[in-house]
Amino acid sequence: MNISVTLAVNLVFMWVLIATPLAYFLGKTRVKSLKATVVLHFFLAFIPPLSMVCLAILGSKKEIAA
Repeated sequence: MNISVTLAVNLVFMWVLIATPLAYFLGKTRVKSLKATVVLHFFLAFIPPLSMVCLAILGSKKEIAA
């Protein structure tokens, strides 16, 4: 079964739209430089396996005191 390029690109863009806000909400209480984290994750989200690793690392970090 062949996956068309259009479907693959649409799936990647949907992943970007899901993973970037998820990184924002995870990073709000876990990192000091939120903007840098979200921008980095936006670009990493175009390669979903790297994005998933980044989300796993971000999710496993402990919350920092404000």
